[in-house]
Amino acid sequence: MMGEREKQYSGLISYQKLFEMMELRKVKKIDLRNKFNISPTIVRRLSNNENVSVDTIMYLCEILACQPGDLMEYIPESDISE
Repeated sequence: MMGEREKQYSGLISYQKLFEMMELRKVKKIDLRNKFNISPTIVRRLSNNENVSVDTIMYLCEILACQPGDLMEYIPESDISE
């Protein structure tokens, strides 16, 4: 099963750029839930830099008229501050 395999990477995906893009486009977190029907769980996962589906990223790109790289970036483990 895919969820059981050992992870071959370190670091994390940061969604800080997503929230910067939302501010630029004047979209609030509550809008993601109420206007665009994104579940509170997904909004929380984005806020906590947790995994979300590619479908979610594609939908956010559609909502915000941007590319995936405008919403997220990979941060190597060596660059993560405790």
